[in-house]
Amino acid sequence: MKIGVIGDDPAGPVLAKAWANAGHELVGVFVESPQAIERIEALLPDVPINNMAAVAEDADLLVLAIPSSDLEITCAGLADLGLFGPKKIVVHLSPLLGYSILADAARFGAIPIALHPVMHFTGTSMDLTVLKNTTVAISAPEPLEAIAQALAIELGAEPVVVTEAQRAAYAEAFEVASSFSSLVVKQALGILEAADVPNPARLIAPVVRSAVEDALAEPVGRIDPKDVL
Repeated sequence: MKIGVIGDDPAGPVLAKAWANAGHELVGVFVESPQAIERIEALLPDVPINNMAAVAEDADLLVLAIPSSDLEITCAGLADLGLFGPKKIVVHLSPLLGYSILADAARFGAIPIALHPVMHFTGTSMDLTVLKNTTVAISAPEPLEAIAQALAIELGAEPVVVTEAQRAAYAEAFEVASSFSSLVVKQALGILEAADVPNPARLIAPVVRSAVEDALAEPVGRIDPKDVL
């Protein structure tokens, strides 16, 4: 397929690079920020930076690497330009929304997919290694789930289907896990730094990893808010 990327999110060029490594063709990207341009020049030096409409028109697989709040209006704008059709796959990368946010693309026969790799992206080639050991949450209309699963597998990742009804719970769990774990680790590092303990990250890393593994291995149960406080 011909792949195009719209948006400054660092996940966009990384996924495009991974799909290119799987045999697909990168035809163009649309980015605006200086940091995003630098990422493209480093990771995808031979891919042209073009305007949004040109990228959308040329791509068989269009990746919307943009904030959740911009997805609906961007999709609607591209649809008004007649840039979607039955041969187009449109993918967004937000953990917060399912495929229904791409309804304007689906209205013209395009295949809408929500695809969220469960990892933190730096926008560098290091992400390609991490990607092969991660899980990808996918949401698509049931008859088209196999296409979303194939895209995740081509990234080297493991696909997990999250239905539209489950998407809100997934988004909440992802946000809680991301923000809470980061807060706790930073607090622990701060305590060690305040005590002038050398290499606090190296010291605390093993206990953080083991605590996470223990929590994942235990049966899921209801948490009493008093226990958290």
